[in-house]
Amino acid sequence: MRLMMRVLVLGLGVGALSVVGGAVWIFFYSRDLPDIKTLTVFAPMQAVHVSDPCLPAASTAVPYESIGDNLRAALRAAEGSEEGPGVLAEMYHEITGNVISHKGPYSWLISRTMFCAPSKNLTRQTGEIRTAVQLERRFSRRELFTIFANRAWFGEGQVGVEAASQHFFQREPNQLQAGEAALLAGLIRAPAYLSPFTHPDRALKRRNEVIDAMVAEHAIDPKEGEIAKARALGVVGRSVQ
Repeated sequence: MRLMMRVLVLGLGVGALSVVGGAVWIFFYSRDLPDIKTLTVFAPMQAVHVSDPCLPAASTAVPYESIGDNLRAALRAAEGSEEGPGVLAEMYHEITGNVISHKGPYSWLISRTMFCAPSKNLTRQTGEIRTAVQLERRFSRRELFTIFANRAWFGEGQVGVEAASQHFFQREPNQLQAGEAALLAGLIRAPAYLSPFTHPDRALKRRNEVIDAMVAEHAIDPKEGEIAKARALGVVGRSVQ
């Protein structure tokens, strides 16, 4: 009995030290986080020219309403099921009690764009998670979606839905048809690989996947989806590559 008690106490002690050590690691190695207040400009009340040192180009941020029904639905269909930070986030929750909620993956996707130099080490991942938690505390789901849409990289030198819509279709985001919106939303995963200018077959396949996802989520009806998939890509911008 005494032996079991000693083993139990030892186990609890080791567990406590692990939690404390993990907490110290998380907070010490991710102290210098990006200033999330700078993101308010990416969820504007009206269109505004924006520039961010971590983004590859300046752009115009537009309000949530100006993104349009089709493009909002396409972005959610294309990105709404993306996986978040996974196991590391669970560890962070165990240590701190904080959790990245089910507001969607946007806080996670946004946080990754706020660190200028790419990296996959644990220190960076921890910083990204802490930044995502801060974003969810500061912004609503609608604001997070708007920020994500206005910071997304579409390739061809285009940042944000306004620039991408004008470049690829010479239209405002809220004027895009379902298939056009699906094409743009699909580009975010791998803009160069899926470019409709250099890889139209890949772009078409990805566009149709997003259209199917929009139908599955009841954003458009099946007939509208089939009509959209039957259309050509319809891009009108000129490649800068």
